[in-house]
Amino acid sequence: MKTLRPVVIVSVLMVLLLGSAQPAAAATVTVTSGPPDSPVTAYESYPTHTFTASGGTAPYSLSLRSGSLPVGMALSSSGTFSGTPTTPGSYTFGIRMTDAGGEFADQSVTVVVVAPTITVTSDAPTSPWYTGQPYPTHKFTASGGTAPYSLSLRSGSLPVGMALSSSGTFSGTPTTPGSYSFGIRLSDKNGFHVDQDVTVVIAAPATVITSGEPPRGTVGKAYSFRFTAEGDSEIKFSVTAGDLPPGLTLAPDGQLSGTPGTAGTFAFTVTAAGTATSATDEVSLVVGAAPSSPSPTPTQPTPTPTVTPTDPAPTPTDSAEPTPTTPAPASPSPSKTTGAWLPVTGSNSTLVLMLLAVVAFCVGGILFVMAYERRRRFTTPE
Repeated sequence: MKTLRPVVIVSVLMVLLLGSAQPAAAATVTVTSGPPDSPVTAYESYPTHTFTASGGTAPYSLSLRSGSLPVGMALSSSGTFSGTPTTPGSYTFGIRMTDAGGEFADQSVTVVVVAPTITVTSDAPTSPWYTGQPYPTHKFTASGGTAPYSLSLRSGSLPVGMALSSSGTFSGTPTTPGSYSFGIRLSDKNGFHVDQDVTVVIAAPATVITSGEPPRGTVGKAYSFRFTAEGDSEIKFSVTAGDLPPGLTLAPDGQLSGTPGTAGTFAFTVTAAGTATSATDEVSLVVGAAPSSPSPTPTQPTPTPTVTPTDPAPTPTDSAEPTPTTPAPASPSPSKTTGAWLPVTGSNSTLVLMLLAVVAFCVGGILFVMAYERRRRFTTPE
């Protein structure tokens, strides 16, 4: 019993020492970086993303745990995700961040890669065009992908005599009238493409003047009118008969302009000549005189009626016995006027005749009174 006691004591002490020497629990590792950019465009350099972590013991190392990366992309052990994606699609993969002590944290990542958006940037080809005439070369262009672009016929048929080149040109000399619809495809360097439908009408040339009669002009006033025509190519205008109003000119593009200098009606012939055909138009252009400035109208003064005073009545002389007389009825003295106050009613008007009768009566009364007074003055009293 005595020999066993030291052994038991040593065993207890070893157990106590081993229990106190157990390591503390390791800290939890956490990914602290956000998710990578998504979506991204194929064949465009990806903006480098760095995965970071905390909670463990640096340095940390990055590894691919599951799934697959976008084609053209890579992960580095230092934590970077970079490259240039090449294939559109949705890519889901898992990454693992491991610290120096072997502790780690996992994260699931999804990155979407999309195809570039390619757009046709050229205008539509010229239409209509005309048989037997070289077509104005058209260049199909595009943007949004990676140059150079190549052109191909996707569907339909081209006008007879026309062709497409892989570099993007559409040219030739059409020979057969008709309406031609076809589809073209523009593909970029990496095979991404855009399609477009095209319609070109080919017609037999036949020039037609489409503008109407030019408007009236005025002497001294700027004038402008444009003749137009269609049905052929490279149409030019000229005067082939008659004369333009002085001061006006006709340009080859159909612009009639200038400042007319002479009034009148001017007849002339306008010819529109295209590559293969032409048309004429008989034109009559009226140029009016310049408006005259209005002259002031003189104001005539209103005549003022004049009144001629009547002759003074003779002064009676003193007499012994004046003979009483019966006074004549008072009447207004006649006056000489211009007649401007009389109404305009005609020479045979009843009103005029009545006025003349009144005037005659008044004059006769005055003469009667004067004769009576003269006789009384020279009569000897009894």
